[in-house]
Amino acid sequence: MAHKDSPPNSGQLLKKKGTVTPALKFAWRYYLLGCGLVALATLLGHFTSGLLAPTNILMIYLLCVTVSAIVGGLGPSILVSILSVLTFDFFFVPPYLTLDVEHIQYIFTLIVFLLVGIALSYFTSMLRRQTETSKRREQEMAALYALGQDLAVASDLQSYTSSIIKRIKGTIGQDVIIFLPDARNEATLKAYTDSPEINVDANIFNTAARSFQRKEITECSSDAIKGLKALCLPLVTTRRAVGVIVLIKSGDAVDYSVEQERLLSAYSDLAAVAIESIQLADELHNAEILKATEKLQTALLNAISHDLRTPLVSIIGVLSSLQEEGMDLDDADKRSLIQVAREEADRLNHLITNLLDESRLESGALKLSLQPAEVNDLVGATLEQLGSRVNNRIIQIDIPADLPFIQVDFGLFVQALVNIVDNALKYSPPDSLIEIKARYVHQEVQIEIDDRGTGIPEQDLPHIFDKFYRIKRPDNVSGTGLGLSITKGLIEAHGGHIEAKSQAGRGTIVSIILPVSADLMTAEKFNE
Repeated sequence: MAHKDSPPNSGQLLKKKGTVTPALKFAWRYYLLGCGLVALATLLGHFTSGLLAPTNILMIYLLCVTVSAIVGGLGPSILVSILSVLTFDFFFVPPYLTLDVEHIQYIFTLIVFLLVGIALSYFTSMLRRQTETSKRREQEMAALYALGQDLAVASDLQSYTSSIIKRIKGTIGQDVIIFLPDARNEATLKAYTDSPEINVDANIFNTAARSFQRKEITECSSDAIKGLKALCLPLVTTRRAVGVIVLIKSGDAVDYSVEQERLLSAYSDLAAVAIESIQLADELHNAEILKATEKLQTALLNAISHDLRTPLVSIIGVLSSLQEEGMDLDDADKRSLIQVAREEADRLNHLITNLLDESRLESGALKLSLQPAEVNDLVGATLEQLGSRVNNRIIQIDIPADLPFIQVDFGLFVQALVNIVDNALKYSPPDSLIEIKARYVHQEVQIEIDDRGTGIPEQDLPHIFDKFYRIKRPDNVSGTGLGLSITKGLIEAHGGHIEAKSQAGRGTIVSIILPVSADLMTAEKFNE
């Protein structure tokens, strides 16, 4: 008893519909060919009767039986065997031009010839069928192997469906549509085809949906185009139905041959397994994304809870001190408290900006407004945004005057530079030098921020651009571990890349590499 979810056999259904193999329509030609061979053998025997004995002429007829068995099969070759016996008796056995025989030995000869002819016809035709079957099997295996190769190199659902449609269309020469459940709504089927001009009317769509739900092979006619028919083959695995293959047949299309039926059945089985595998892979990927998202949310909450609370507590403390009536503060003290509140507010604003940028990068909502900009202007805006944090620091800027313009979103690129320079300020001694250099090399602008800080341990260097990754340091500098991750995302959104070199105790060099387009170089030269 078959399993209730076992895939239906398309070949069986097509045979039930009364399809006829096209080759059978032309079988009469082989019988006509057999008659022609007998006639030809008779003429040849007539002209050589003076040179050959009657038994040798009989060998000519035996050759005709063999040729007919090889070319036409069992039926035509048996007919040739019978006609050969009658013709040989009529023309070459005395008394001539009658079916009587003069000597009893001719009866034995004719009976043996007939039996040999029938046996030769049977074994030759059987060998012929086996040879043809082997060739068909070889072609089917080659076709399935080709589809398997296509599916092996495919990487997504669209590639899978394109490969399946191409192979089925090449086999039957008809348009193919694959209906698969929509990822957003599994109750709705989505059509995949390489022929956008195919008209999928409501009747065909409803029939495909019914075939998918019931896991049954069904056939329907188009309401929009007269004579257009569709055969729906559900793609069913042992677990579930994963889709439907719809074969579009016009009114003058020939019926499917046995080989095509067998290939369609094999294609549908292979396609069902392949599509289910990619769907399961997508489900696994989505589950991993969900798990990673939950982990990210937890890490984000843990990371920012302290960093948000610290500046808020400082700001609230300053405001409380200024508001308290009993506090006797002179102007210098008030300015100092206001400066503290301002720095903590800037810190809080920087943290929230990083969180918003990270959210935009993760969701893909980040839109760049690119415009030509000078590196000098970008660095100047960066230092201005850092404000008092760079007032007492030694910062050396080395940017050539003839450096090409770069195509950037000014605000976002400055934010990336702020994150890098801020790290250099936090992780280097107050009296140490920070260098900002830029140069043009091989149609690329390279910007380097070089500090003389504590450096990054070798084991931590590959991970410094990961989200929430923080190096364990004895100084316990505050931060969320988002700055460099956001910077990397911003630089890559501009078509560039970022890298870091460091040696513990000798500082860190962070390099930003951006391509310079030929159009921008031409425009710059024209402006000069």
